[in-house]
Amino acid sequence: MDVESKRPTPWVFWILLISVVIVLGQSMYKNYVVKDYLFYVEASCDSSTNECYSRSCDIEGDCPPDNLTTYRVFELPASQFQYCSDNSCLNICPSETYSCEEILCSAQEDVSCEGPTATATTT
Repeated sequence: MDVESKRPTPWVFWILLISVVIVLGQSMYKNYVVKDYLFYVEASCDSSTNECYSRSCDIEGDCPPDNLTTYRVFELPASQFQYCSDNSCLNICPSETYSCEEILCSAQEDVSCEGPTATATTT
């Protein structure tokens, strides 16, 4: 009988296997259970009353499927996206109740802005 074929599995293998299981478990918990990451959503914007991002949809592929040329951007925790009535989340953003924060165009560099307080530069 061959001694090599009955050799026990080395302890290093078990340590690596347990480490991989722990890392995968933590990742799944964070992403699927707690949803501890951020969503950035775009919503339609009226440049006469709000500061809006602007983009040209003339070139093929420059716009997302919603074809918004003037829009607002909101940042919210993924766990709160379930309360949005649509993909723009305007029913909960901006809000004191939810952790939804608007990212203003004037706070960004190299973007085009429209609206009453637009001061950012055009790309």
